[in-house]
Amino acid sequence: MLPRSRLFVVLFTLATMGTSCVVRERAVDRPRGCPGGFWVERHRGPQGRWHEGHWRCPGVVERIEIE
Repeated sequence: MLPRSRLFVVLFTLATMGTSCVVRERAVDRPRGCPGGFWVERHRGPQGRWHEGHWRCPGVVERIEIE
């Protein structure tokens, strides 16, 4: 029989193995005519609205809808 501390470690390891994250990656092409552009990960905006990941091009004025 295993000592209690070893049994606790085994049970803890088995419990945490099922809670791992799944990351889904997908390739997104850089838009043409966007030199120096950078990828912005998905995030919540200042008003709490959800934004999917997108490219941001320097020097391009973005329109923001006011909810």
